[in-house]
Amino acid sequence: MSFRRLVDAYGKITVKVIDGRIFVHDKLVRFDSEGIVRARGVVDAWHQVGVGGITLDDSLDSRQIDKFIYLVNSLDRQNRNREDVAARLTELGIEGITLLAAVKKEKRAVLTEEKRKLMRRTARVTFFRAISVVEESMTRASHDKEIDISKARRVVHSLIDQISEDECSLIELTNIRDFDEYTYAHCANVCVYSLTIGVKLGLDRTQLSDLGFAALFHDIGKIRLPEDLIRKPDVFDEDDWIQMQRHPILGAKTILRNLQLSRQTARAAIVAFEHHINRDYTGYPSLIDKRPLNLFSKIVSIADTFDALNSGRLYIKKPIPPDEVLRKMMYQMNVKFDEFLIKLFVNIIGVYPPGTMVLMTGDRLAVIIRTNPGALSRPLIKVIGDKSGPYVQFEEIDLSVAEHADKRVIRIIDPSKYNIDIKNILLSDR
Repeated sequence: MSFRRLVDAYGKITVKVIDGRIFVHDKLVRFDSEGIVRARGVVDAWHQVGVGGITLDDSLDSRQIDKFIYLVNSLDRQNRNREDVAARLTELGIEGITLLAAVKKEKRAVLTEEKRKLMRRTARVTFFRAISVVEESMTRASHDKEIDISKARRVVHSLIDQISEDECSLIELTNIRDFDEYTYAHCANVCVYSLTIGVKLGLDRTQLSDLGFAALFHDIGKIRLPEDLIRKPDVFDEDDWIQMQRHPILGAKTILRNLQLSRQTARAAIVAFEHHINRDYTGYPSLIDKRPLNLFSKIVSIADTFDALNSGRLYIKKPIPPDEVLRKMMYQMNVKFDEFLIKLFVNIIGVYPPGTMVLMTGDRLAVIIRTNPGALSRPLIKVIGDKSGPYVQFEEIDLSVAEHADKRVIRIIDPSKYNIDIKNILLSDR
């Protein structure tokens, strides 16, 4: 609903943003999956200039409201605050809008080392259970047997719970690459990334459940492709690509044939069909009717591309470091990805994603534990060794703390070049 229609309906209104959610007259406003992206854009624009809400008088007309929205969206937000916005409103002759201060969000309690270890153990159980569910489901589908939807739903709900409390413990596990059947792990990784975007976007529990379910089965169409194509060690030729580009259509058909039809499975079929269609409608399969793409398809597309490029799986033979992947994706956002969603994903992953191995000053080796939203280049790290090998005991360091200002990350590195088994590091409680 537009501000103008709200004023017409209620007269003087107060719109507040609390913890990333929009309230009108202290009542939570719920959006559908498409409207929530636009709402989140408003929330972020206000937050960056210190505006926590507005009061609109019934004397306002549509032109003045449009001026206000344009003003907030066009400001140089790095050097502006609520007082600057108020001054500009006066200059533009806009009366009847009162800006409210942002409500400070309570900082998440600092996790104790013991609590963090417990959460990481829980994350491992949930993550590997997700891979197991994907494997079982795809195996059943490949034999034309019905998939047990309840198992998939339960594991998705467990992932939602984990991400809502501590997404980093799951994101770090997406860096484990030595799986015999990487397609299963890839689907779990894409589910983790997609749900993390969904949580930050403010999707409700039902929407998150549908998103996670769709992400988990987005590549199910690959079970209908020749196994020697999936396992081919060489670069794909033109015929290989023609075959591979069939998997979105095959995926949608498989979901509709092997899963009990419901709202959730119908959405999953749409995502399986659309996740390789780009923002400008390039990609595959080609659409005759250029209809708007589903929000969940846009999210899964970002997660799928990031994991594919970062892992070097299947037809992308050489992994690309995550920082380079993010730069590449940002460069392509006007063509391939939704601009708001890709920026949100970059803020989640950070400059150095959790689970990434880095070279520090002093030639020390470290693994990223979690990002610091206010300082993306100063994450929490675990120092695990140096160029001569791993240490017996690891040390956690928060680079955002003043006492560690002399330490910094130099670059992301490949663990194999230093004979480091990243899987053992990520699964260790040291």
